[in-house]
Amino acid sequence: MTTILEDGNGLFSTHVALDDVNFAIKNEMRTESELSKDSLLEIIGDGNGFSSCVILVTCDWSIPSIDLPKKLVLKIVSFAHIKRLIDNAKSKGFCKVKSKDEEKMAEHFLISILAMHNQEINFYEILSSANAENILTPKVYFSQKFDETNRCKGFIGMEFLEGIGIRHSYENCTVQEFQPILKSIASIQALSFSVPNEDFKRIEDESVYAKSVEAMMSGEGMKGCFEHTRLRDTEQFTDIVERIQGYGTKILDFKKAFNLNKVLGKYYQKRLRSRGPLEANILWTKESNGQFTALKVIDYQTAHTGNPAEDLVRFLTSTLSGSDRQAHWEQILETFYEYFLEALGENKAPYSSEELKKSYKLFFPMGGLALLPLFGAAVDMKLESMDKDETEKYKNIVIEKLKCLLEDVEKFYLESSV
Repeated sequence: MTTILEDGNGLFSTHVALDDVNFAIKNEMRTESELSKDSLLEIIGDGNGFSSCVILVTCDWSIPSIDLPKKLVLKIVSFAHIKRLIDNAKSKGFCKVKSKDEEKMAEHFLISILAMHNQEINFYEILSSANAENILTPKVYFSQKFDETNRCKGFIGMEFLEGIGIRHSYENCTVQEFQPILKSIASIQALSFSVPNEDFKRIEDESVYAKSVEAMMSGEGMKGCFEHTRLRDTEQFTDIVERIQGYGTKILDFKKAFNLNKVLGKYYQKRLRSRGPLEANILWTKESNGQFTALKVIDYQTAHTGNPAEDLVRFLTSTLSGSDRQAHWEQILETFYEYFLEALGENKAPYSSEELKKSYKLFFPMGGLALLPLFGAAVDMKLESMDKDETEKYKNIVIEKLKCLLEDVEKFYLESSV
């Protein structure tokens, strides 16, 4: 049986054909118009989507209308980028996985990718029905979920914004630049207390996300991440990587990390939404003064319910320089808490500012190590296409972020072990 892990005969070797897209357009945009074969389709941001093929569509509509978009972004679930990352890691000796284990990984990817795509659509549907002006989500025109009869064709069509770009983990943001994102995260988490229970339950199961992280960080996969990190700068990283590896499975306490609410005695009646990875899923525009402004937050495949610190550990670690994060994380969490209280309105806060800080420190050891792949093969593939000066600049940024990340992984682990 053909699976989504294999190349297809559709658009850009996916399994989705233009006819599939037009069927969804007619059903969900309530129009008889469709994209003609004269529509221009081109891949944008190659390598940005972990499990997606992202296509810019310049629309040629069969029945023109001012109500239809001139351009849209088509995001198709695809395994191609993951395969390139794995092949790249194998070629450099960072991924030494036995064929039997590789088959298990493929089986897990298949299950998790299908579930995460459906989860993202559920999340967009919930956000679209919520009256929350600070949530920076794009407009979604149409989508197609996976089900028992459709295991290969999943996609989302959303608005296209001119003059925007993505900033990667090898770049640094400032605290000022990411305030709109901080407010967006707070607003999304506060929605836990305003959306109907039946909507909330559609994304309540965090098991797919937790199992995905655990699978990625188990066995040879984690060894490869450690080795790749060590080789970034053997002089700086060899000792600390070996020490962290020496803590064994205790530092990779998945049960604790994904049950922090219970650990803290805070099992909320409605568990707070955690958005999932944010690092390369923010759309920015550059102002004339050189500053960046965040316009939209995209990609909610790993949205789940959990502890509020999960988003903050990932967000701060991936966007800020390591030194800025270490110097300002407490102040940033206090600002986030103010945004959260504002978004809650008259609802009672389920946790205090101090409990948020404690959660941050408890989640950081596992959450920080889970980010190591973010600075690994995907970064290497991006840097390979740059000139020497750019490559050196961004490598230094990555090394600085990793240095501070590893320091805090060890620091907060030892503090929690006392």
